[in-house]
Amino acid sequence: MRNLRCCIIDDEPLAQELIKTYVEKTPFLTLVDTFSSASLAVKTIIENNIDIIFLDIQMQELNGIEFARIVPPSCRIIFITAFEQY
Repeated sequence: MRNLRCCIIDDEPLAQELIKTYVEKTPFLTLVDTFSSASLAVKTIIENNIDIIFLDIQMQELNGIEFARIVPPSCRIIFITAFEQY
């Protein structure tokens, strides 16, 4: 099995750390980087052929749902959120 390259996008530092811990315990995942906003992640996602994005839905400037529409189609998204309505 090949390693899947992933990144975490969440504006909450504690949530970032929690997901990072899970990723580091998963042998087939390689964490490329973490970001506090979607706009900061665009360049890395494109340049590093990211396979999976752990993406917060509710963020300040660009929410996860909007961002999901602009990532490359080869990228898979796992939405993460603390809000029950999602």
